[in-house]
Amino acid sequence: MTAVSPDETSQLSCRDDASAASGAGAADDAVFGEPPRRADPGEVWRGEPATGAALWGAPARALFTLDADTRYLNHGAYGATPRAIQAGQADWRARMERNPARFFMRELPGALRQAADAVADFVGTDPERLGFVANATEGVATVVRGLALEPGDEIVVTDHQYNAVRQLLAFAAAATGARVVTVPLGMPIADPAVVTDAIGEAIGARTRLVIVDHVASGSAVTFPVAAVAALCRARAVPLLVDGAHAPGLLDLDVDAIGADYYVGNGHKWLCGAKSAAFVAVGRSAAPVHPLAISHAYGQGFAPEFDKQGTRDMSAVLTLPLAVALHRSLGGPALRDRNRDLALAAAEDAAAALGTGLGAVPSAFQSMVTVSLPAGAEPTREGVARLGAHLYDAHGIEAAFTTLAGAVWLRISAQVYNEAADYRGLGAAVAEAVALERGEGGA
Repeated sequence: MTAVSPDETSQLSCRDDASAASGAGAADDAVFGEPPRRADPGEVWRGEPATGAALWGAPARALFTLDADTRYLNHGAYGATPRAIQAGQADWRARMERNPARFFMRELPGALRQAADAVADFVGTDPERLGFVANATEGVATVVRGLALEPGDEIVVTDHQYNAVRQLLAFAAAATGARVVTVPLGMPIADPAVVTDAIGEAIGARTRLVIVDHVASGSAVTFPVAAVAALCRARAVPLLVDGAHAPGLLDLDVDAIGADYYVGNGHKWLCGAKSAAFVAVGRSAAPVHPLAISHAYGQGFAPEFDKQGTRDMSAVLTLPLAVALHRSLGGPALRDRNRDLALAAAEDAAAALGTGLGAVPSAFQSMVTVSLPAGAEPTREGVARLGAHLYDAHGIEAAFTTLAGAVWLRISAQVYNEAADYRGLGAAVAEAVALERGEGGA
């Protein structure tokens, strides 16, 4: 059996945005042709206004292309991209293919900086210190590669760290002779503040980097990243915050946190297209370079990240639309509503299972973990069977993960969810666990 690690499991763009960014005018349009008009949410959403609570719950399902017969409670895994953003991405791809040379050489640089302006404003940093990557894991790899690790150097993480990041650190350690130091926090967590003290005890003379989650993927616990940043500054140790889940999940002010590096995804809680993420570098942090060194090497942070060879940047270019959609659906009010819904559903499931939550309620956002009763096998195969039963027998898509030798149910709540989606969830999970014990069926 293979042990499972945590969670393997806008401004609105208008038709002439890219032309304005590249300095193209009417004469160029005559040659290039009329650019495709950017998707208008009002049209994609069948004339419904994108305003706040009027679209929360079942009405919001029309904004997405999720299967109608699935209760989708696993937004935290890969997100879900609304129709409007899918259409916007298709427009950008069509624009790219109408004249690839013009697009990559004249339009894309300005369009990327427009996207950086919108994202930086939303997450609270300077657009000139924000570069785009495919996902948060690539962002972590970007920072780690810049460390020039030597034998005996240490990187400090916690046992809540995302498995993909742990794997890339294992790869880096094997290649350089460095060592990964894992801080055992376990679960449940009664007070997230203990994270800071535990990390402080692990920092030593050879620590080259501390990596801490803003919201841990497998456990869903929100870590006190500002306090950890203050600790690391006092010890003169760089801090990388893995904020894969943070954009669109909580109020975010990257610069106020005070970390040296911050990475975040646009495709999860911000509901952007897949392969849209960012890395932000603190004002006094050591410089980093993209994994793909290309023509702009030596020209500065933003140009280097904007020019990483020929890659489809359409997902990144739709991030301003994702920011606008998030705000139009309520922004902070939506986040509060989602958190309340996820907590209520998790507490109901815990009561039905006779267990508890993975941490104190204040540690959670719109994604909450619930302990499973004895009988669930904490392996990759075990959690796969639980998930398969939940979906096949009940049409429920939810996440199961393992941490601290136990199995946890992770519940997500996004704008398209409502209380009815979680009805009977605890009983369905209990049924799946009973089957694992060999009770009531094969």
